[in-house]
Amino acid sequence: MSTDFIENLFSSRIRVRVLRALIKYREVNITKLSRDLGVNYKVIEYHIEALKRLGIAEEKRFGRIRIIRLSENDPRVLAIERFFTELEQAITDQSDSQNRESS
Repeated sequence: MSTDFIENLFSSRIRVRVLRALIKYREVNITKLSRDLGVNYKVIEYHIEALKRLGIAEEKRFGRIRIIRLSENDPRVLAIERFFTELEQAITDQSDSQNRESS
């Protein structure tokens, strides 16, 4: 996997938040994403376009409504989903371990 892909994918905290939201929602309207993340619509749109350029996000249009999702069968998307799942589990495990030690 190209280093440029990884650097572009994780180049922004907001982009990481958008990725996590897309994993959570599977498909989401940009307006809802903007509201839920508390980030300006144009900023969200910028990061969605970057994910589309990287080839891991897709857009469907229904009139003025734009629905965004991660590319379902892309092995990179599956790896990103596993990465977030495993990292969140490791953080939870470490937190649980520290709480047991301090008790």
